Amino acid sequence: MPILKTKSWPLAIKLSLTITAVVTSVGFLIGVLMVAQDWKRFQNDLGEKALLLSESISTTAPKAILRKDYWSLYLSLKNMASKGPGSRSEHEIIDAMILDSEGLVQAHLHPANHPIGLLFSPQNDVDKAIFKQAMAVRTPTVLSSDGFSKDGFQEGVVPLFSDQKYLGVVRVRLSVASLFEKTKSTAVIVLLSILLFVVIGSLLGTIVSRRVVGPLAAITQGLESVGRGEMSDFSPIPVKEGDEVGRLSVTFNQIMSELAEKKMLEEEVAMSEKLVALGRITAGVAHEVNNPLAGLLNCIDTLRQHPNDKALIDRYLPVIDQGLHRIKDIVHNLLVGLKIEESVEMITIEQVEKLHDLVLAEIGEREIEVIWNNTTDRDLFIPVKTEQIICNLLKNAVEILPQSGTVCFNMHQEGVHLVIEVIDNGPGVASNIRNQMFDPFFTTKPNGTGLGLWVVYRLVQSMQGVIEVKSELGKGTAFLIELPVIQRQAA
Repeated sequence: MPILKTKSWPLAIKLSLTITAVVTSVGFLIGVLMVAQDWKRFQNDLGEKALLLSESISTTAPKAILRKDYWSLYLSLKNMASKGPGSRSEHEIIDAMILDSEGLVQAHLHPANHPIGLLFSPQNDVDKAIFKQAMAVRTPTVLSSDGFSKDGFQEGVVPLFSDQKYLGVVRVRLSVASLFEKTKSTAVIVLLSILLFVVIGSLLGTIVSRRVVGPLAAITQGLESVGRGEMSDFSPIPVKEGDEVGRLSVTFNQIMSELAEKKMLEEEVAMSEKLVALGRITAGVAHEVNNPLAGLLNCIDTLRQHPNDKALIDRYLPVIDQGLHRIKDIVHNLLVGLKIEESVEMITIEQVEKLHDLVLAEIGEREIEVIWNNTTDRDLFIPVKTEQIICNLLKNAVEILPQSGTVCFNMHQEGVHLVIEVIDNGPGVASNIRNQMFDPFFTTKPNGTGLGLWVVYRLVQSMQGVIEVKSELGKGTAFLIELPVIQRQAA
């Protein structure tokens, strides 16, 4: 099985980056929690202060409302803004007001914008929502804006009662701008801490990765040499320690030594097999070519002796033509098989569909039924080798049938694999010669060359595919092929 080559970072860098990422993530998470907790605590404290200010106004406001003493109400708001615990030196008071039960302004910190006796008019959607909530509360409540922003606020709302009669509400709104600045300072400190953690994590990751991964570098190089088949370049890994890595190095040296010996034996066996295969092909070519050549030479010699005998000419010319075409077919099949085997050209599924018409033309007038079932996605591309495989199998099935019969072609995809089936109900093949079906020049057809199935086998092997044959005398033959060749069309 070929080694999958993909671009990847060294394990030492991955380990170092992993440690750094873990330290950074933990530091960032802790920092976010700290900032969020501080922001929440600051808001709660500010809300309590806003509520305290509202309650300080609510103690005297009911009597002033009943007396319609608007000036006293305004002075209470003014004094609170200038001297109270919510003064500008601590937290800026954005707004403060006293409204009656109908929402009419009884007193406002900014009377020019909100005249007394008129209905309070919110400036935006947020103020409208807060206004509705404030008029609905019946117990001291803190209302606030949403989100993390320096324009936010905390508002203390205290309802006013006299003899259990609802008179109105006191609203005091404080700005969170100073809290926002405090929280930003905390965030900066957290960020600097995270950067420090990143530096420490990177140094720690580098040290740990070198100690752990360093001894494995030589083993990795050795494994790569195994994948490339360069066993001669391997040198034993020096063992310095007796820990797990040391024991791994010892075992690896032993394995590499055995693999080197095995590789040498495999090369010797492969060379022997190549010589045997070459001898068989050479003998087959000589046998298949010599047979028609001998007949051709006899015909030519006879015609040379009787150059004017028209009967002999009419008799022997077809024989010469047939013999030469047989030699041509043998050479053509050999050359085409080798040429296609090296091809990397891609074709569409639609080109495979054209073989259907080719098979029907091959059948001609014979009563042979072709069942065609191709469910493969038409947007997929396959190697041109696949077309030659299918063509040879279909041609073999049609030629093996007598004047009638059935040929079934099935093709579908399973993941990235292409599954092909060619089935015929012809005479079948005896079990004692089934192992010879893919041998070059072996054929059971009277006029066959014995190269079609040999080409199919070589093409399937070159594509790292699998081919299976099921055949029984009198019941036909089935070829099943699985090829890892499916590729989707590029966008």
